[in-house]
Amino acid sequence: MNKTVKVGIVGAGFAAAFHLRSYRQVQGVPVEIVAIADVNQARAEDLAKRFGIPKCYDDFRHILDDRSIQVVDLVVPNALHLPMVLQAAQADKHIICEKPLTGYFGQGEPDDKVGSTPKREMLRKVREDLKKVAEVMAAHPVKFCYAENWVHAPAFKKALELMEKCFVSGAILEMRGEESHSGSHAEYAKWWRHAGGGAMARLGAHPIASGLFLKQFEGGKKFGHPILAREVWADGTDLTKTSAFAGTKGSPLVTGWGDVETWSQLTITFTDGTKGTFFAADDLLGGMESNMDIRLSHARIKFDLCPVRVCQFYTIDPTPVKDVYFNEKQETKAGLSFPNPHEEWLLGYPHEIQDFMEAIAFDRQPLTGLDLAMQVVEVLYAGYVSREEGRKVSLS
Repeated sequence: MNKTVKVGIVGAGFAAAFHLRSYRQVQGVPVEIVAIADVNQARAEDLAKRFGIPKCYDDFRHILDDRSIQVVDLVVPNALHLPMVLQAAQADKHIICEKPLTGYFGQGEPDDKVGSTPKREMLRKVREDLKKVAEVMAAHPVKFCYAENWVHAPAFKKALELMEKCFVSGAILEMRGEESHSGSHAEYAKWWRHAGGGAMARLGAHPIASGLFLKQFEGGKKFGHPILAREVWADGTDLTKTSAFAGTKGSPLVTGWGDVETWSQLTITFTDGTKGTFFAADDLLGGMESNMDIRLSHARIKFDLCPVRVCQFYTIDPTPVKDVYFNEKQETKAGLSFPNPHEEWLLGYPHEIQDFMEAIAFDRQPLTGLDLAMQVVEVLYAGYVSREEGRKVSLS
């Protein structure tokens, strides 16, 4: 493969740097980062200088207009995912998009009232959005990569390899997954208007996507068709607004949350009757939890995306390491951090970029595509309906 895949990056924040470092590690497919765009052009210019990107814009439409660019990499705030995916597809660009694909971000409500919108109305709206995406993507058959790093992580892939060997005489009966830490320091995460939900949407999307992927994989291997989610039950709350937390003093947990939950639990019942329960929280001290426990009829597999015990780190002032991935995930006062020299590799970022570049170069579908992205959104918002109405919610 000698033809260079040319990429335009949209967004110049924290995640953009992950992706840019990952493109540098692609093997077997020539890749060129042609341009970067961000509404904050100074920030875009800084990344362009650091990574040697020749073109820098303050409007991503310039990237869409550039006929040399084949791939648009969207690392932008959640509320921008849907409109940018639609515009990129209509411009016949291949797309890689961070989670979630879409969500409910309001339709004219005041910012502080978005989270109080009836969740069934939110589910109705996101289903309309998903239908629109499916229609546009069908009319413009470009490749779409759902940037779910969990599914590409080495630990996950090893679990998948072991699991496939167990399908000969066994089945996945239950999964328990979690993504939790001590709270995002980004103000946008505290409001539904910007994040499209709380801990369940922002963090739980990782183990939920992984659980959905595993059951689809199992069904494909055993029956020739995926095992899908049938119904959802969920709960959630802001634990920093409880009377218990109000009676404490000096907690290092992030507070000041707006209209989103800081703790959540979601259980999926699949079409074969099996279960998956997924936790997400912003109230965990002592590091991160990014793991899954897969319980099969004849085996048990556990994987951890944070096997970072090689080096311990603690500091009162996080300023010198503010750009390091582990520091973004927790306040340093919340406990020891465990940086690893291969952390981004262990978390799967280079692998998802490698897979997508190969999908484009060799004309195949990426490992994590549009179907998974759409299913995650529907499960998340069915979960919010379940939490509000106090009952199980069937999926369409």
